[in-house]
Amino acid sequence: MIDKCIHHPGRKATVEINNKKYCLKCEQGQQNAAKSVDRHVDPKACFVWYLGGDRWSPIKGTGCAHFVAHQKKIKKGLASHRCLEGLSIKVADIYKGKIEIKSLDNVRVGDIYVNSPKTHCVIVSRIRTVKVKPLQRKITIKHASIRQGRVAENDFDTYFKGKGSFFR
Repeated sequence: MIDKCIHHPGRKATVEINNKKYCLKCEQGQQNAAKSVDRHVDPKACFVWYLGGDRWSPIKGTGCAHFVAHQKKIKKGLASHRCLEGLSIKVADIYKGKIEIKSLDNVRVGDIYVNSPKTHCVIVSRIRTVKVKPLQRKITIKHASIRQGRVAENDFDTYFKGKGSFFR
């Protein structure tokens, strides 16, 4: 039996992504749409969705959540709230069901931070102790930053002014 495209059953599938098969026109549509994905989004190839016919478009969503979902392999939320590879694209789905860390002293590398309005999320990429009195922990975060137009690492206190929540 020949595999058929999920959207065009009359066409032979040429590629499989997230256990779904797509024809050559869908594959080309995905690649073309990925070229228009905002520059801060990473990865770009799967940040596209099907519009119907032979049309594909970049997802209109939060690149930061997409980045964190790929790093942490988060697949929560509605199917319509996921990238082509099935990973979450909404900030609310990134921290849903996770335990909030109440003290900055308990934050670890790999934890997720969500800002106060819950519109942006990041991953803790590094923690170091600064030898000043008293000793201070400096948290570095990694995120898909619209402001910086790329995946960036920033000092947590400088970038977010200490407001928001950490989750594990």
